[in-house]
Amino acid sequence: MLATVLVLVAAVLHAIWNTLIKFSGERLLVIACMDTVALVVVAALVGFASWPPQEIWPWILASVLFELVYRVLLIRAYRVGDLGLVYPLMRGLSPLVVLALTLTFAGEVLTGQQIIGILLIPCGMACLLWQGGGGDRLPWSMLPVVALIGLCIGSYTFLDGQAIRRWPHPLDYLVWVTLLSAWPFPLLAMTRKRAAFTLFWRTQWRLGVAVGVCVLASYALVLWAMQLGSIAEAAALREVSVILVVLFGMRYLKEPFGGPRLLACGLVLIGMLVMKL
Repeated sequence: MLATVLVLVAAVLHAIWNTLIKFSGERLLVIACMDTVALVVVAALVGFASWPPQEIWPWILASVLFELVYRVLLIRAYRVGDLGLVYPLMRGLSPLVVLALTLTFAGEVLTGQQIIGILLIPCGMACLLWQGGGGDRLPWSMLPVVALIGLCIGSYTFLDGQAIRRWPHPLDYLVWVTLLSAWPFPLLAMTRKRAAFTLFWRTQWRLGVAVGVCVLASYALVLWAMQLGSIAEAAALREVSVILVVLFGMRYLKEPFGGPRLLACGLVLIGMLVMKL
């Protein structure tokens, strides 16, 4: 029960920070500010964090690599598509990736009911390919990008879960992953957009702080949940954020809410209930 609550709170935070990034026209600068906040927080914690065992470092480095690719692709995808279209599509693929990796390599045992619930979530996301989910269609050229994002999300989620199983210190793991993954974008912003980054940080620092706090808190809660329960189930339950993102996009970004998006949200909710009930 605690793992479920942790994942659902993480889903709310995840929906919030993605909405804030999409809302801003300077997504590179928002992510750079977000990572700056994350670096400051983990730098304050690093003195209290345990040094990871040698066998954990490959998992950490692989996770960092997938997270950096994910950030790059996310900026590109949000330039083109609606939040309520891009986010569900990229998030919908990740439970399938985690499920496949978990069953193949981790030997995790899932019930038939859990597997059905997990599979309902990407089925819901497939509804969004029909008539653009009720809004503008996503260009076909962007579908590989969205698919790669889903692959990155699923891969680093699986890697994080396996690392936590081998080294059950989620906060310490979060510190080291963040230290390695959170510096490239601030460095890029300072070297290529120094004036804009400085101005953005001075005028919109609240946005950067809000996104940074949401990202760190969401990540920490998911790591804790994966330590307590099933990795595949935690990855799937986190996708309840899809429902919130579609509603946020409609409310704050004036995006359309057509029948396919309603059906997608319904299938995500049904999948979650099937898993847990």
